[in-house]
Amino acid sequence: MVRIEAWEKDYMVAYRDNRTPGATRRGIGASVQRGFSIIEAMIVLVIVAILIAVAAPGFQELIGNNRMISEVYALRATLSHARTEALARRAPVVVCPTADGATCADSDDWSTGYLAFVDSDGDGAADPTDPDEEIIQRETEERSVDIDFDNGNRLVRFAPDGIALGFEGNFVFCDERGANRARALILNAVGSLRAATDTDLPNDDIVDEADGTNVTCN
Repeated sequence: MVRIEAWEKDYMVAYRDNRTPGATRRGIGASVQRGFSIIEAMIVLVIVAILIAVAAPGFQELIGNNRMISEVYALRATLSHARTEALARRAPVVVCPTADGATCADSDDWSTGYLAFVDSDGDGAADPTDPDEEIIQRETEERSVDIDFDNGNRLVRFAPDGIALGFEGNFVFCDERGANRARALILNAVGSLRAATDTDLPNDDIVDEADGTNVTCN
């Protein structure tokens, strides 16, 4: 009979455990696992904080630009829709600022909201009791940026032929970043809209109104 010494048995058991998948490895070939130390965790947190500090201004700028563009597109769509309705209905259509969603506000500030309605009697006021003076569209929520219109009539009236003679002007969109990030829509007497651009030579990164002057923000 072959005699197996105790030390040989121990060696065989250790070899078997080291080869078995999923088994607890002890003895020969055992691996050691450990978690993060406090110092390593602090280093990771510092790196994350630095990355956030570097990226945050860029994210804020992107959010501000998207918000500004959304407001420009929203008002442009409302004005274009109103002109189309004036042509289709062969009736004057008014777009004006509003604070209550039902009547025109006597204000240059369009950031409180605005509405478009058929102005068949030409008085510049919406009349909910008159079926011929339908409210076509209303934006009653306060806008996320400041919107100012520089026409003294404080509203836009499209004639049945789409003309806006006497109601042309500049819509200026501003936020807390000031004139360097402002945008503007220019409405001409024909009733057409265009986005304002920086026409200065050399460019000063501020868009210009219809007369070529820089837009300003309060």
